[in-house]
Amino acid sequence: MSSNKTSEQDVPARVQHVVDGYDQLLRMLTPTRSASIFESSVTMAQLRVLMLLSARPESRMSEVATALHLSLSTVSGLVDKLVENGLAARHTDAADRRQVLVSLTGEGTTFLDLFSELGKETLRGLLTELSPTELDEVAHAMEILINAAERAYDKESN
Repeated sequence: MSSNKTSEQDVPARVQHVVDGYDQLLRMLTPTRSASIFESSVTMAQLRVLMLLSARPESRMSEVATALHLSLSTVSGLVDKLVENGLAARHTDAADRRQVLVSLTGEGTTFLDLFSELGKETLRGLLTELSPTELDEVAHAMEILINAAERAYDKESN
């Protein structure tokens, strides 16, 4: 029984170890990504808005602010820049003209697709460095993470 208790106490340290490894991996792989994505005028904060809009099309400005834990005025400024760059569109809600809705434009979707593909290309290159056994372990770990993400999403949705 004490080994189970010790194991439970180790969970935060194990989680931190995985997060640290993820951070190290990102730092190592970032220079290998195409410079063109980093030469764009999109900031990390704007990228977060784009990614949220990809997952939640036609979001109210207040929903974006809440989801990203930002003030409405901050989100408004971020969206202004995205609209100016043609990556997002803003319009009033037909059902409630006081509400402003934001959505991705075709150009915004293309930008996110490029960003995603660069990440996939980098990951493919890294995975080709693994042995078949290591690749199986990573595939299994990915399934576990996807299941955990689905559970977390279900909790958030309810």
